[in-house]
Amino acid sequence: MQETMDDTYDPISLEALAGLPGEETLVLTVNNRLARRILAELSRGLDARRQVMAVPAIVPLGAWLRQAAEQLSFDADAGSAAHVLDAFGARQLWRQVIQAAEAEHVLLDTAQAARLAYEADWLMSDWRIVVAEGLETPEYLRFRTWRKRYRELLDSLDAEDENLSCERVMQAVLDGGMALPARTLVLAGFNEFSPRLALLLRALREQGMDVLQLREPRPAAVDVVRVLADEPDAEWRLAARWAVDCMNRDPQGRYAIVSPRLQDDVVLARRVMHVELASPDAAAPLACNIAVGRPLRDWPVARAALAWLDVLADYARGADCGPQQLGQALLAGHCAGGGAEAAARAALDARWRRTRRLRLPAAQFGGELGQYAPLLATAWGAALDAARACPGAAACDAWMRQFRHMLRALGFPGDGALDSGAYQAMEALDAAFDRLAGLSAALGPQDFRSALGLLEQLLAETAFQPQRDPAARLDVLGLLEAEGGRWDGVWVLGLDDEVLPAAPRPNPLIPLAALRRAGAPRATPERELQWAAELYADLLCSGPQVRISHAQRAGERELRPSPFIAELPARSLNVCSPEPGPADMESLVDDRGPGLAAGSVTRGGSALLDTQSRNPLWAYVKYRLGAVQLDGYAELADLNARGNFLHRALEVAWGTMGSHEALCRLAGDGGLAALVDESLNQAADDCLQAYGPALRALEIERARKVLKDWLELERQRQPFRVLGREDEQRWSYETLELSLRLDRVDELEDGSRMIIDYKSGAGRLDPKSSWTRSRPVDLQLPLYAAVVGGEGARVAALALVRLHARQVEAKGLAEGDIGLAGLNGLQDWPECAGLSWDDLLRRWRAAVEQLAGEYAAGIARNEFLRRDDMKYCDVLPFLRLEEEEPGHAGQGA
Repeated sequence: MQETMDDTYDPISLEALAGLPGEETLVLTVNNRLARRILAELSRGLDARRQVMAVPAIVPLGAWLRQAAEQLSFDADAGSAAHVLDAFGARQLWRQVIQAAEAEHVLLDTAQAARLAYEADWLMSDWRIVVAEGLETPEYLRFRTWRKRYRELLDSLDAEDENLSCERVMQAVLDGGMALPARTLVLAGFNEFSPRLALLLRALREQGMDVLQLREPRPAAVDVVRVLADEPDAEWRLAARWAVDCMNRDPQGRYAIVSPRLQDDVVLARRVMHVELASPDAAAPLACNIAVGRPLRDWPVARAALAWLDVLADYARGADCGPQQLGQALLAGHCAGGGAEAAARAALDARWRRTRRLRLPAAQFGGELGQYAPLLATAWGAALDAARACPGAAACDAWMRQFRHMLRALGFPGDGALDSGAYQAMEALDAAFDRLAGLSAALGPQDFRSALGLLEQLLAETAFQPQRDPAARLDVLGLLEAEGGRWDGVWVLGLDDEVLPAAPRPNPLIPLAALRRAGAPRATPERELQWAAELYADLLCSGPQVRISHAQRAGERELRPSPFIAELPARSLNVCSPEPGPADMESLVDDRGPGLAAGSVTRGGSALLDTQSRNPLWAYVKYRLGAVQLDGYAELADLNARGNFLHRALEVAWGTMGSHEALCRLAGDGGLAALVDESLNQAADDCLQAYGPALRALEIERARKVLKDWLELERQRQPFRVLGREDEQRWSYETLELSLRLDRVDELEDGSRMIIDYKSGAGRLDPKSSWTRSRPVDLQLPLYAAVVGGEGARVAALALVRLHARQVEAKGLAEGDIGLAGLNGLQDWPECAGLSWDDLLRRWRAAVEQLAGEYAAGIARNEFLRRDDMKYCDVLPFLRLEEEEPGHAGQGA
């Protein structure tokens, strides 16, 4: 059972502690934060009369135990192991043991099991848990097997973990084999002692050491108010505004905002603090410290190191890298030419996205670096040479030296000055390298990729937070960090019944009955209630003014107050901004930019006019300003590859046949299947180079059916011959020059033409709704028919052809019957009632010229006719359509 500290050790005040001989006193704390605070409090005692003080050693308990274990390692009779593993190294060994023991359980999460086993091992020793016969659970029996093999593995490696190291220190104290660390031991921040710690302290006291408890005066708050908020966001804003008001009233005061869910709410907390602390009502610039550590892996300097090492690992073993992998490294920077070539590296990444690159060999990557970023290219060559010179397998300490060498060759961490946070992150990264190097004996030889994986895992499990800003008078911290603190005012938010008391979380590898009997933490509702009561009592003593709040709902879920605050009178507060004073309103319609300059030529495709028709501002932003959404990285199963493959296969097939007559002849002679196969293989060679044999065969098989179905529809047409395949046409209008690439142009029996556009997607084909609007869209075929085609032979039919495995069909419009199912005549479209074919072409020509004129004149209205028109908009954030009110121009033209 745990031993409480009340009435166990004599109390001592902070003033009395300052009077003890510093060299004969040791202060043990529960964490680093409390150790720093006690040191700061003692330093405040220095003044003009007392300028020097012998400060006692003030260290957390865990750090002192490690120091004691290191001291014992110099004693040949202490039985010290050659290697001491930290928590990360111990979990790696647990993982090895569990993987070997549970090889048949392939779905077991070994990383989670290793973490639980590590915690269970510590609990069993620290709380002296004994599992009686008959209480064993299947999980405990497996853990007992793992634990036995884990200890055997440690023995074979001549290693010990922190748990065994603590046992060795305690045994040395019990046996009298370790010199007392000081004459007086002062305990700070402990609410209870585990049985192992209680035994250690009892042994120290029995050997003549004075053990005292630091007890500072902590009067209870005189101003306690419970506040209700509507939502968690509003609760944060209320707390932040309270803190700003308090600091404005008391320029010397120190305040705190305490959140039980700070780790989850850190993004919201940073956003609210940034807004409220920058309030113009503040009397002076305000700052805060948010006590949340992020994984070191997420900090830019560490992220850059991992990204570059990841690229080097693949290139060193002769593999190619993907653009996304390379792009992450280029954009992360922290390399040679870091600032000077940042834009060039970003341009290279954008180019790979735009050109749909799948893989880049090392030589090609180096060549493109030389073209875009020559400073980085030189450093990259040296780093790659160093990576290729690495051995196949080596110990972790050797890999850490190699990693440092490669990064230095690359120019890491860059040529710019690091700010304070980045500098501290760099120091933490360097310490992580040393930490992993120290685990060489336990982890054994590793190859490049596995050593990098271990480093990434260590950085993911290592929390990092820059040092506290000493000028900040506001702390934002969690419940545990706030324990034992003292401020001039504290706001504790989020105290609902899901937080205090929290639900118990017993370790599943130890039987619950054994945990309950030992009184282990987090194991039972009674223990959680006890801990919550002590914590709540401590919060009420954290300052003279305490505000306690909780939200009434989170989304659709109602929240109830913690039972500790349910009886307090509640005050409801709303987040509201001060009423703005009257202001003169002026409305400005800014929907037109500069027109195209005379004498200049702007080039584009039919998509330019299509975009102008859908939303003029979209066209202006994309084609005049050059702003467009960054393309995603290409994937192997990219549908564009399939579409290009089908287009190319039909281009090859019709290049061989050339006419309806040849198609019918081949079909009658049985040679059509061979032609299709030949066309598909040639198209696959051109378009599916990145596909493996199996995927290539599947795509060819799918396309064979699609082409067969389409060519069967083509056989039913009236005679024609193919005039053009993938031909490019141009059309000019004033200072605008457009280019059109047509999938296919056929010549019909009467000399007129039919334009075909292939569609490989499964989307809806609806040319009627697109072409009959006052501002038509999907303009490529109407543009050719009305403008480009009008300069030569007459265009008499327009067809959109879906080439899909589910359905092959044609949709479109024809002046007369050409024998292709799916094409309509003008009489079939009510919107074209009373129009002749020439009338329709004139209407299209007028619409096209109107759109071209709008674009040339700089018309940039932010409006659209239908919501579907914006489905594939690639500048949506710029248009900010979500801010438009219903009925505004954004809702329709």
